[in-house]
Amino acid sequence: MLLIPSAILWLFAKYCCCQSPCLKEPLDEKDFSISVAERIKEESGMCILIKYNLTVRANKDFIPYQKIWFEGTPSNIKSMQFVKKFESETSHTDKIDSQPPGEYEYGLKLKWGCNQTYIFPNRVKISVSAFTWKPEIWVNPLIEGKRAKLGCHAPSLCSGRANILWKWQKNDGQLIDIGGGYLSFLMRRDQTEITPTAEDHNSTITCVAEYREHVINSSVTLNVQFPPKIQRDSWCLVEGKLLVCVCTSRGNPLPPITWPLENLTDYSVRSLSSSQTVNSTFTLLAADYPNNTVKCISSNELAKEELEIPIGILTDSFRMTDSLDCSRTFDAALPWIAAVCFCLNVVLITTLVVYIYKHRKSKKRKDDKTTDIYASLRKTDDDQEYSVISPQHR
Repeated sequence: MLLIPSAILWLFAKYCCCQSPCLKEPLDEKDFSISVAERIKEESGMCILIKYNLTVRANKDFIPYQKIWFEGTPSNIKSMQFVKKFESETSHTDKIDSQPPGEYEYGLKLKWGCNQTYIFPNRVKISVSAFTWKPEIWVNPLIEGKRAKLGCHAPSLCSGRANILWKWQKNDGQLIDIGGGYLSFLMRRDQTEITPTAEDHNSTITCVAEYREHVINSSVTLNVQFPPKIQRDSWCLVEGKLLVCVCTSRGNPLPPITWPLENLTDYSVRSLSSSQTVNSTFTLLAADYPNNTVKCISSNELAKEELEIPIGILTDSFRMTDSLDCSRTFDAALPWIAAVCFCLNVVLITTLVVYIYKHRKSKKRKDDKTTDIYASLRKTDDDQEYSVISPQHR
C-alpha cells in the first residue's frame, strides 16, 4: 500500500525537475510587422473579412502562438485563432462576426509561450452600414391550370442559415402559406410549386427569409397567362335602322376581337381595352346584314374562342342575370319604400290635423270677437238714453 504514494511523489518530483523556468524574452519591434487596410466597409449581417500580411521572427519558442483580434481594448476579444506551423511571412484573411451598423476599431495581438504578447500598433477602422440585402425570386412562366415552380435565393449571412417562408396574397385578400423550410449551409435556394388560375393574375407572392438577427423579404406580382374568355353578356340589337353588337373578352395576353363580316364594307368597329379585357362595338345598317347571328372571335397566343350572338335578343345568361338582379334589387328596396311611404302618410295626417285644429281655433276667436263688438254697441245706446243735458250759456 505504501508503494503507490511513493511512486506518485517520485513522478511529481521528476516532472518538476525536468520543467524549465518560464522566462519572458525581450521583444524586438523589428521581429513583428503587419500590412493591413486602414478602413474596411461592410454591411450589417455580413461577416467582416480582414485581409492582411503578417511577418514574425523565426524562433522555435514562438510556435505555437495565438492570433487575437480585439475591438477597442485588447481585453475585448472578438476572434481567436491558434497557429501551429511557422511561416515567416504569410497572407491571411480572418473572419469576424457581423456587427450592428456603426463605426468600430479593431487591433491584432499575438500571444505565445509564458503569456508573452505583442500588440501591433496598427488599427483597422471598420464602417458597418445598414442591412439592405433582399431575397431574389424567380418564377417559371405561369399558365392557367399548369403547375409551375418558384424559387427564392437567400443571401448567406454571417449569422447562419435562413428559414424560408412562402406567403401568397390572393386578389380577394386571403393570405395563405405555400411552403418553406430551413436552408442548409450548402443550399441557398428554396423552391415551391403552385397551380394558378386566371383569378390569380396580379396576385402577390412573398419570400420571407428569417435569420438569427434579421428578417428580410421580397415580393413578386404573378403574371398568369390564360386563353380568351368571351363574356356571355355580349349582345346584338337592332336600334332603328342600325344593327349594334357589343362583344367583351378577357385573356392574357390581351385577346383582340374580330368580326368576320364576309363581303360587307360599310360598317364601323370601335374597341376599348383595360387590363386583360377587350370591349368591341360593331355597327352597320341592319338592312345590309342578311343573317340572324353575328360571330365574335377573340384570340391570343394560347387559344381562340368564338361566340355566335343572336340578333334582336340578349344571351340567355345575361337576361337571366339581369332579371335576377332587378328582382333582387326590388326586393332589397321594398322595405325602404314601405318605410318612406309610412313616414309620408304620418307627416301628411299630422299636418292635416294641425291645420284643422288651427282653423277651428281661428274661427272660434273670430266669433267671440263679433259677439264682444255687438255687446259693446248695445251698451253705448243705453248710456245715451239716460244722459243729462247740460244747460247752455247764452
